[in-house]
Amino acid sequence: MAEGKKKKKEKEPDITFFHPDLLEVPEDGSPPYLKGYKCKKCGKLDFPKLSPCPTCWGEEFEMIPLSRKGILYSFADIYIGQPGMDTPYIVGYIDLPEEIRIFAQLDGEVESFKCDEEVELTTGPIRMNQDGLPIISYKFKKVSA
Repeated sequence: MAEGKKKKKEKEPDITFFHPDLLEVPEDGSPPYLKGYKCKKCGKLDFPKLSPCPTCWGEEFEMIPLSRKGILYSFADIYIGQPGMDTPYIVGYIDLPEEIRIFAQLDGEVESFKCDEEVELTTGPIRMNQDGLPIISYKFKKVSA
């Protein structure tokens, strides 16, 4: 009788990948970098990639590696977060030399960041997926002294 029953398929883990147009982690061990996209028609640089270009409606882009260091424009310590995120955590806006402002999680302790300080790109867990596994993406941390 038991042979007649179909074996229930086990649920596969939820594996979430962030869009590959955002972050490059080189396999050769070089530091990761964010990918900016420069419109070939008007030269506007954006992150993330916006298509068509919001300035000229161009649809051809050149990938430009963005600077790994920037200046913390503003930040917030978050004590009540969404499901899957351990609290407290920190988010902020980082101004890059390419005149792009990036929104990202910050890697560090709450009440330890200050506006106008230098931060640098890193990678790490930003939240847990529905299976309790960490989702790894880009973050920014204080520049090591």
